[in-house]
Amino acid sequence: MFYTDMAIDAVQNAKKTWLNSVVSNDEIKTPLTKFVDAQTAYTKQVVDSSTEVMNTFAKNFFNAMGGK
Repeated sequence: MFYTDMAIDAVQNAKKTWLNSVVSNDEIKTPLTKFVDAQTAYTKQVVDSSTEVMNTFAKNFFNAMGGK
């Protein structure tokens, strides 16, 4: 989980760096930065939920196959 958060942060920080470099108008930059922050939170939640679902599936599958 730690590595996926690092990857997500790397991509989103690159977006913010690009915004800060290219967009000079604060009225435009502020909502775009908030949008990137919202994307970051959403993406991390999707990854967390997907991981939880897959872990639950794997545990149940293992138990159904006679695992202990």
